[in-house]
Amino acid sequence: MYRAHVVSELAQNARMPAFVLPLLAYPVLIYVVVGLPQGGPPSARLSVLLGYVLFSVLGTVTFQFGVGVASARESPWERWLFTAPVPAWIRLAAKLTVACVFGVVFVIPVIAVGVLAGGVRGDPATLAAVALAVLAGAVPMALLGLAMGYWFPARGALGLANLVYLPLSFAGGLFTGGDTSGTPWDPLTVLLPTGAWSTLTSAVARQDLAVVGPPLVILAAWAVLLGGVTLAGYQRTQSANFR
Repeated sequence: MYRAHVVSELAQNARMPAFVLPLLAYPVLIYVVVGLPQGGPPSARLSVLLGYVLFSVLGTVTFQFGVGVASARESPWERWLFTAPVPAWIRLAAKLTVACVFGVVFVIPVIAVGVLAGGVRGDPATLAAVALAVLAGAVPMALLGLAMGYWFPARGALGLANLVYLPLSFAGGLFTGGDTSGTPWDPLTVLLPTGAWSTLTSAVARQDLAVVGPPLVILAAWAVLLGGVTLAGYQRTQSANFR
């Protein structure tokens, strides 16, 4: 049943050019305009690229799997699904999986530009470890999007996504390679989900495994918190459909 829901969600989203094209193009455009000109040594270029990779994933999960879920909730098909005898965890796990899949797929153009135009390089083992770090942070980010989708109507979710997307990106240092020194929010950066995510991926890229523990714990705490909020929102929506 979980697999069927994953396949259905993948097919439903992949058939929507209005969903696919902007999420593919926007992070690439921002990286080309802002990220590439920063230059620097290879390690700095890699850190900047990783920030825009995270920016791409964050955009996917906040807009499509936040605003998208909020809009879909109002459709007759989605209302019928809430009445089907399917455990909440199966539907939520399927949506979470699809959010992570699309988030990873949509970073490919950003990475391609970084490699071809930015000269970013990395050995296979490091890149594989970085990919795992990106996925680890994508989980709480996807849960953030789902929480918005189940707690807010479509218009409210859109406004909230705009309020969350760029501020979290700036505060987490996604546009500066994880460096937020000198900013008023620097002491709080690592406590933010994006800050912990950026710290984790940067540490893995540097192979500085001694510092990956704290950001992993913070991301896990955010995942538990946002997972609980998402589940409560799902059950609230489900109860409303049974009235």
